[in-house]
Amino acid sequence: MKAIFKRTAAVVVAAAMMTVSVACSSEKNEESSSSNLVGNGPSDGLEVKEEDMPYGATMTSLKAANNDKVKMDIDFDSRYFVQEGTDYPEIYLLTEYLEAMQKRDSAAMEKIFYKPFLEYSVKTSNFESVQDYLDKYIDNLETRAKSQIEFTYAVVDTCLNENEKNELTDFEFVDSKLDELAGEKLSDKVKSRKLVYMDVSFKDSQDNYYMLNDTLDYDISVYIYNIDGTYYLL
Repeated sequence: MKAIFKRTAAVVVAAAMMTVSVACSSEKNEESSSSNLVGNGPSDGLEVKEEDMPYGATMTSLKAANNDKVKMDIDFDSRYFVQEGTDYPEIYLLTEYLEAMQKRDSAAMEKIFYKPFLEYSVKTSNFESVQDYLDKYIDNLETRAKSQIEFTYAVVDTCLNENEKNELTDFEFVDSKLDELAGEKLSDKVKSRKLVYMDVSFKDSQDNYYMLNDTLDYDISVYIYNIDGTYYLL
C-alpha cells in the first residue's frame, strides 16, 4: 500500500518518465473520450501506433454524474486497465478507495483491500488500526486546509505493470509478503499486477480547491492485484 509507504518525488517522476508498458486493454466504451496529450503528433510523416505510445498519450474520463459505479470523476489511460464490457473494475476500486478515505470508512477499506496486506501495512507504518490511519490522514489534510474537505476529482497519472523494472514497482517484495501473510504460494494465483499513482483534487468548506500532491508533496499510490479472479488493492 504505497499510500502508506511513501515514495520520494524523484522516484515518482522517474516512473512517470520511464513507463512504456504494453497496454492492458485497448477497448473503449461509450463514456470514454480520448485526447492526444503529447502535442499534435509526430512530424515528418512518422506515424506511431496508439499501443506504442507511453501512458497518458490518450485519456478516458468517467463521470460520477452518469456512472453510478464511480464515486467521483476520474481520468485515466484506458489502454492500461482491464475493461469488462463497459466496466473498468480496477478504476472503480480506485474511486471506492478515495471515497473510503473521504468518509474515514475502515470497513469499506477492508472490503476493497486484501485485508492481511492492509493490516500489515498499517502495523509496519506505526498506526494502531486502519481507522487510526484514516483518521490521521484526513486530519492532516483538514489541518492544512483549516476546514473539512471533500475529494472532488482524481487522475491516474502513472500506471506501471509487470513489464517495468522491479526497482520501480517492488512487485517481488509484494509477492513475497503476500505469500508470507497467506501461508501459501498466493503469488501463483496472481493474474495481473499494477502500481498506480494518482493525483486528487479536494475542496474546503469555502470551495477553495487544492491538489493533493501539492499539499503533501507526493501522489497517492496503490497496487491493484488480480488474485484468483478477484481485484484487490494493496
